Amino acid sequence: MFFILLAISIFILEVKIKNYIEENKDMHAKEEILGGNIILNRYHNKGAMLNIFENKPSFIKALSCVLLGLLVLVFAIILPKDKKTWVKLALSLILGGAASNTYDRIKRGYVVDYFSFKFLKKIIFNISDICIFIGSAILLLAELFNEK
Repeated sequence: MFFILLAISIFILEVKIKNYIEENKDMHAKEEILGGNIILNRYHNKGAMLNIFENKPSFIKALSCVLLGLLVLVFAIILPKDKKTWVKLALSLILGGAASNTYDRIKRGYVVDYFSFKFLKKIIFNISDICIFIGSAILLLAELFNEK
């Protein structure tokens, strides 16, 4: 139950943050926080990661839906298994982030990105992206170390 709640919490939190950003921040108006280490910057990503295929939004939307469906299926298969705690955690993070970004693509036609790091100013993220990245890293490590 914890893993389902984690995925749902990520989704809800991210939707609320994205709605706040959309309603309260101007496009491309940069705001430095935490001593300039994080830069808030509202941006609409119409493609996949780094705007790949931004000129094919229907393809990206369909691909996102298919991949999210497959992810839900894998999550449903792994969830009842004993152990595999790290894999379940990883899939929860990935699922929560992917659901939020897919929801954006369906509802808005783009994904709301809103922050970057001082050392990566050109790349704008959202929390969903970070969850997907961390979840993918955990999944890779869990599989490398062959968690039983």
